[in-house]
Amino acid sequence: MTIIERPINGFKSTLRNSKLNYPQSTNPNAPRFFFNMLSVASRGGSKTYTMVKLIKDYENHKLIDNDGIIHPLRTTLISPTYDANPIFKNLKSLSDDDIYSEYNDDIFQNIMDDIEDVKEEIKEFKEYKDAYILVDKTPKKDIPNLFKNNPNIFNILEKYDYQHYKSIPQPRYNEMPINIIIMDDLVGSDAFSNKSKSLLTYYLLRNRHYMISFCMLVQNLKSVPKKIRSNCNLYILGKFASEKVILQDLYEEISNVLTEEQFQEIYNHAVKDKKYGNFIIDNTGDVKRFYTNFEKELIVEN
Repeated sequence: MTIIERPINGFKSTLRNSKLNYPQSTNPNAPRFFFNMLSVASRGGSKTYTMVKLIKDYENHKLIDNDGIIHPLRTTLISPTYDANPIFKNLKSLSDDDIYSEYNDDIFQNIMDDIEDVKEEIKEFKEYKDAYILVDKTPKKDIPNLFKNNPNIFNILEKYDYQHYKSIPQPRYNEMPINIIIMDDLVGSDAFSNKSKSLLTYYLLRNRHYMISFCMLVQNLKSVPKKIRSNCNLYILGKFASEKVILQDLYEEISNVLTEEQFQEIYNHAVKDKKYGNFIIDNTGDVKRFYTNFEKELIVEN
């Protein structure tokens, strides 16, 4: 039996089936938001340096959504070794108020709650500003009808007694920030526990809703529960005394792109002859991409 495909007219309308409007860096080679990153390297393997280098690149480029709105960047750090690692001081998006020296679920939940509070601050301020401008531009004779047809405007402006929007408490950010949460050296804490209801896993699955990219830095891949590893789409792999665990554990992530031999070869190429070599796997876009130290893209040719 022979099957022939014959083109027909119609059915060619392109439907818009996505409401996603995530801000992205104007650097086309930067990983796409919103990602969950796992950086694995032995101590001194430059995993922190490479991650800070990536965030610094986001700081140096505009982060724009589909409506042309530029979003700020907000970085949060949870690290018991922060004082011993001055490289974090390079980040302008990291304020002292967003640095935590320990992890527990209460602290982490407070961080997430504050991100939601920022979102509400921005929303309420914009509502007040829009309502004030609308009333200000409306002729006095038409204001009674305006309030009658839009009673919510009265409620919005009443909160601050009809003050000018520049005179009321200002939000911390004019637009919803892109959040990057760094979780450095937290193996052994509740962050990477194997309990059935993990707070970190809950938010990893919902990172896009909260406009968060997580950066998790560890020295031992096996110390990270499988349910967390499986929700990552950006990997930074440094040097190890033994490659076996890394190559076996992460090969499945790109097994549909490279053979196991190719994977080992490209990893060795990325880290060899480099004091702080890193192999980077970027699954955040439509196509998997490989880098060494975010300086060169690695292309595999058969």
